[in-house]
Amino acid sequence: MRYALLFALIQLVNLPLMVAGWFLCLLPTVPWLWWNDDDYALIRDMTYWRRYVYIAWRNPVANLRHVPGVSKVGRPLYYRTWLVKGRQLYFKAGWMSNGYPALSAGAGRGY
Repeated sequence: MRYALLFALIQLVNLPLMVAGWFLCLLPTVPWLWWNDDDYALIRDMTYWRRYVYIAWRNPVANLRHVPGVSKVGRPLYYRTWLVKGRQLYFKAGWMSNGYPALSAGAGRGY
């Protein structure tokens, strides 16, 4: 509960930046904040469209995690998985083991 306000603040900043990124990431040169420096090896060989989807929709505003105070190892993570008709789903909110903040849900294990 101690970090709930900080996490909410990060998400409130992230939401309008994510929406702006849907348009800014269509440009050939994406501004630094929307780039995914840690995922460069993963995205460098992607097609334009797959890279756009990853940067703007799947992992938006990723470099926000490099702003001092946003990421820190040891902060809490709420993480749950469950099965629906044999398909595993997940939800996570908080900071992952590498210290990066995460708010996501979907199919699979969510790593």
